[in-house]
Amino acid sequence: MGTPTIKTTGEGTISAIRNVWIDSTWTRFAMVLPDEGSSKVAVRIGPNLTADGEDSFRVGDKVRFTVLTEPAGEFPRVQDLVKSADINTF
Repeated sequence: MGTPTIKTTGEGTISAIRNVWIDSTWTRFAMVLPDEGSSKVAVRIGPNLTADGEDSFRVGDKVRFTVLTEPAGEFPRVQDLVKSADINTF
């Protein structure tokens, strides 16, 4: 049986939003600078639009995210990006 995935949460600030060419299509990523001072992480944010057509994430937004750490030798993955003001507890 393999090593289990470790799930932790983090908080940080969006420092940039970029389009990246992946598999013949543009995908949007938010670069997040974690509050605890570790390296920036990239989180896929999709089209980044609200129902009204406004950007749902902006540079400078405080956010929370989930980090999945796999067995040794694999890079951690970051997912579940949400604005800190959108939720009361994590």
